[in-house]
Amino acid sequence: MSEKNNNLSSKCVVLVPLERIDAAKDIAQKYELNAIFEHHPTLAMAEICLLQKAMSNSKAWSEDSPSPHLLLVHISKMQDTEVMVDAIRKYLPNVRISELRNGRLEPFENHGAVVDMLEDPPIIHSEAIDADELSMLLDPSHQEVKEE
Repeated sequence: MSEKNNNLSSKCVVLVPLERIDAAKDIAQKYELNAIFEHHPTLAMAEICLLQKAMSNSKAWSEDSPSPHLLLVHISKMQDTEVMVDAIRKYLPNVRISELRNGRLEPFENHGAVVDMLEDPPIIHSEAIDADELSMLLDPSHQEVKEE
């Protein structure tokens, strides 16, 4: 790999809207990428899976098998891109994801995604417990008084 492509895998999938395919081809040529161009996130995901499988099969006995690369070009108006990126990060964590920003390939950061879907833990305010109540709760030998 040359220094020009910033050590990116030469095999990659480029997700780009059909109307911007020329820009994607220029980027692939500039960075010397062997690119597969797709215009829909589902198709790009399928190609990434196929490329991952092919790369892992070709380097089955090598410790440092290459991983595919996903390049996102002008995807701001595409639907389901965030879902695809989340799925790739979950199921194919070795896939590198980059995007075209200001004419350069930069690591993709999903700023719009919710990092943690969990809410903050609830804060429970209880009434003050006096020392007798606390000792009753902590001392297992303490017997409750039976009411008749």
